[in-house]
Amino acid sequence: MWLGHRRALAVFVLAAMGLAVIAGGALLRPSRDNHFVWMAQGWLHGELALPGNPPGYCEAQDRREGRCSGHRFDDWAVVTTLELRDGETLRGFPCRAPVCTPPTRASEGWWIIGRGFVELSRRDIVARQTTWYVSFPPGPAAVLLPAVALAGLDTPDVLLTLLLGALIPVVLLRLLDRERGTADGRGREHLWIACAWCFGSPALLLASHGRVWFTGQIVGALALVLYLDAAWRVRRPALAGLWLALAIACRPINHLPALLVFAWFWWHGGRSRAALLRFAVPLLVVGLAVAWLNWARFEDPFEFGHRFLETRWQSRIQSVGLFDLEYLPRNLQCLFTLMPVVAGTAPMVRVSIHGMALWASTPWLLLAPLARPPERVAVPLWLAALGSAVPSLLYQNSGQIQFSYRFAVDWLPLVLLAMASGGVASRRSFRVLTVLAVLVHGWGAWQFARAPGRLFVTEPVGWPFEAELQQPAP
Repeated sequence: MWLGHRRALAVFVLAAMGLAVIAGGALLRPSRDNHFVWMAQGWLHGELALPGNPPGYCEAQDRREGRCSGHRFDDWAVVTTLELRDGETLRGFPCRAPVCTPPTRASEGWWIIGRGFVELSRRDIVARQTTWYVSFPPGPAAVLLPAVALAGLDTPDVLLTLLLGALIPVVLLRLLDRERGTADGRGREHLWIACAWCFGSPALLLASHGRVWFTGQIVGALALVLYLDAAWRVRRPALAGLWLALAIACRPINHLPALLVFAWFWWHGGRSRAALLRFAVPLLVVGLAVAWLNWARFEDPFEFGHRFLETRWQSRIQSVGLFDLEYLPRNLQCLFTLMPVVAGTAPMVRVSIHGMALWASTPWLLLAPLARPPERVAVPLWLAALGSAVPSLLYQNSGQIQFSYRFAVDWLPLVLLAMASGGVASRRSFRVLTVLAVLVHGWGAWQFARAPGRLFVTEPVGWPFEAELQQPAP
């Protein structure tokens, strides 16, 4: 037992040190995109919205006087409250879809909460007030809340993301050691699995940077592996429900399919009604809390705020939606076929801001089809991984800006456990490809933190979807 604790501690220390090297000087500072810190700070003050404009917002008067050239912020949601001449109050967002009539001197198109698209006469609008929100599920903010209570907006979210990220390989290691044992070289196999996740996957970049998108995925991935550890053989159903609830509160539709893992173990493990109840109660409580938060902000229990993003992609969101089959081809390209550009001058290799194909950056995944006929437990893992991957493939954004396909972090823990059950990590080729993946991701994460201009293709700007970046910003 003591040896197992020492082994886990060593993995945590090595993981944290490696991530800290990548983070460099940003380690102890708040990241530029510390949205979850702002959300937690608001809760501590009894507020669900920002106290004013988001950080990086450039006032029109400041632009006119040359103090700033434009907004420098990403992914904040804004809702405008319109007071009409007849006393009615409406909340919504300007309509930017092609179906809307362009604004004129007489009228404006709006997407109104509870009504949809409407056209309003400018003469009928007597007052406007904007309210800004964090447009992300609240799970990570709840995790950061104690730290924010101590440090406020100076909370070092990069460091906290790093430490949480360093726990993930520890949980994976302990789960595999407990369920598969460490004899016959399996202990070394599990160390390679931990290494493949922490340093040889997109998790390396995410865990070492601490920006809102990355923190959300890392906290969600940690909650996912803690859930898997508790759900395995229905060991701790109440904790399994709590951890899955946290994972869903970080990445709702991506982590919901992991429910299949508990369901499989419960079905084949006696079907205890008491265990099912203990599992369901935390899910229900957290789910209701999140639904209330969404309703209080956006009058919709399922709306986290992305419909109200102040972003250049609003026309696309309003006309097509956040999720649609139209986005599938481009996302499949990012996942499977997008390759680096090789140039004749230094730097010799650059990647698109949409990343590179996952198999190229994370080649140990190529061994997944070589697993032995899977144990029964691998079936729900593969199904949950597939269910987790599909929503991102239908999402309006590829995950940019990224070195490799970062949405894979939502389902790679499931794939790694399935591969381990099939004996893939015992192959020498897995170790070789893991080392190669560590080198590739290490280079990308290092450059991302220090010199993104030497990492991403700049001519054309957003290759291969550069036309999107030519759209005017709002």
